[in-house]
Amino acid sequence: MFAVNYDKDNNCLNVVVKGFWKPEDVALLASEVGSKANAARGIRQDFDACVESLEFPVQAMDVANLLTAIMQGAMALTTGRAAVVVGSQLNKLQAERTLVHERVRMFLSSGEAREWLAAPAD
Repeated sequence: MFAVNYDKDNNCLNVVVKGFWKPEDVALLASEVGSKANAARGIRQDFDACVESLEFPVQAMDVANLLTAIMQGAMALTTGRAAVVVGSQLNKLQAERTLVHERVRMFLSSGEAREWLAAPAD
């Protein structure tokens, strides 16, 4: 359903999400992201995040809204950027509508997302 890990070498919190979720699934993710983001912050306060959601279909609005809260909380813990990799244009549209933040961008490929994170910030 999900995996979260911090890559010290690339200073990136990596999150993988899969499947169709219920609101209670989001609470488990929130706990894990919070724990790993706080640990990353203890190492460097400018860590980036990359969310891979290639196998994560468009979610119900209640779930999408809860995911937005996770993004907002995680972005408050870093000065870095976050890339969200989605599997379809429809997923991209939902993510762009719900995950609004000046340091968050949506991508249709992991390569483009990683390139953007590696480039100097605008």
